[in-house]
Amino acid sequence: MEFLGFLEGLSPWWWVALAFVLGALEMVTSTFVLIWLALAALVMAGILAAGAILSGALQVALFATLSVVLTFGGRYLLNRFGDGGEHQRDELNQRGQRFIGRNAKVLECTNSKGSVEVEGMRWRARWQPGTGSEIGATVQVTKADGMVLEVRE
Repeated sequence: MEFLGFLEGLSPWWWVALAFVLGALEMVTSTFVLIWLALAALVMAGILAAGAILSGALQVALFATLSVVLTFGGRYLLNRFGDGGEHQRDELNQRGQRFIGRNAKVLECTNSKGSVEVEGMRWRARWQPGTGSEIGATVQVTKADGMVLEVRE
């Protein structure tokens, strides 16, 4: 592979430059694919900076292998840990869901309806039919239905 011969004496800084170009393209396209290739280019720069002397064909093969490994490994880690998983997606735009199981202070209660304060925020509340709590009492949030929290003593 004579056409890759120019890579043999290449400075590691060219791999760093490629990493920056790929990173910039990632920011423009937001594909979340090019970032792994940019990371592979940075690893290649580190390998060459450590003093490894690699042929041009071996550099390209190692870069391609690193790109594939980092892409699949990064995707796996992102899917498993990166975005909070399914639980976080279930609570998206449903702020009341995060209060389930927490205690709230009763601000008002009339006919099984009223309001409570959770973490300094006022929320509409609903008790089981025929029940209620005194103002200032502590209740527990059992369910969130839109912007209304269901509570019990």
